[in-house]
Amino acid sequence: MGMVIDGQWVQEDRIYENGGFRRRASLFDAPLGTDLARSIREEPGRYHLIASQSCPWSQRTMLMQSLKALEETLILQIAHGPRIEGYAVNGGAPWRVPGSDQEIIHMHELYRLADPSYTGRSTVPVLWDSAGQRIMSNESARIMRLLDSVPGEPGSLDFTLLPPGLTPEIDALNDRLQVEFSNAVYRAGLARRQDLYEAAVEEVFTILAELEQRLAERRYLFGEVLTEADLRLLPALLRFDHVYHSYFRCSRKRLTDYPCLWAYTRDLYGWRGVAETTDFQAIREGYFLNDGDGNPFGVIPVAPEIDWLEPHGRDVLSPAQLTLRNGEVVTVDPVTLQPNGKA
Repeated sequence: MGMVIDGQWVQEDRIYENGGFRRRASLFDAPLGTDLARSIREEPGRYHLIASQSCPWSQRTMLMQSLKALEETLILQIAHGPRIEGYAVNGGAPWRVPGSDQEIIHMHELYRLADPSYTGRSTVPVLWDSAGQRIMSNESARIMRLLDSVPGEPGSLDFTLLPPGLTPEIDALNDRLQVEFSNAVYRAGLARRQDLYEAAVEEVFTILAELEQRLAERRYLFGEVLTEADLRLLPALLRFDHVYHSYFRCSRKRLTDYPCLWAYTRDLYGWRGVAETTDFQAIREGYFLNDGDGNPFGVIPVAPEIDWLEPHGRDVLSPAQLTLRNGEVVTVDPVTLQPNGKA
């Protein structure tokens, strides 16, 4: 995989500890304030989001960008291509760093521009400030919450995925989803010890069973309204049957074996921006060619037969709703986000 040490790319990766995968903390993880949120709205084109379609943490931020209609304000650059030195920014072709005359090929070069002595992995997503020539954040949770706080355009539906009073509960569930699911599948798939693998798999299927029960009588994780927790969970669910079940050896059950979770995922798949930011071929290539050492010949499996457009039937539980920034709850069309009336 490789990483950057003192500003230089090396073919070393400090992701393993005692035979287990350990995710290192992001180093560009400072809080992102309301001034930055206003700047994103008021200075279109200044900030750039660099993300990969294979990466679930990247997709979280792309989902928020699309749902908040920030495509023309926050410029998206898809990092793709062979990972010779980590993520390529532009498919292996030179890419002009916004706001400079510098051209780079790999993400680690952007990290070095931001900090010449940087040591760490050159991960995505990255929020880049072209005016300040700096990485504002490479932590998806920070970026998601920042984008949620960007003011809506005049006349638009100014909603939030953090309904008033629910933030502590959302934070608590987000923490569990991160440790017991989103990161646990990696600890299972990249484990080099049987006991660590089995412990991670147990965590994965314990929380999936809990989520199945939770979603039996509520449309979304916190009831009738879509929240940040739903977008935090969704990218891992989208990848489960394609890569986590097989390549990461989380093989006890498939997502499609959970009636409520499977219908819930199809429900979310119909929201604005989800299908557009989901490329299953890029997901399979990203994992089977780059994550771990379990596929030495680079064979990419065919996609499982899954009908993402099969009717989900979740609307019998409640209509799709969003919370406006003033606390009012409105019923919306998930595709257009146009209000259908007050809840």
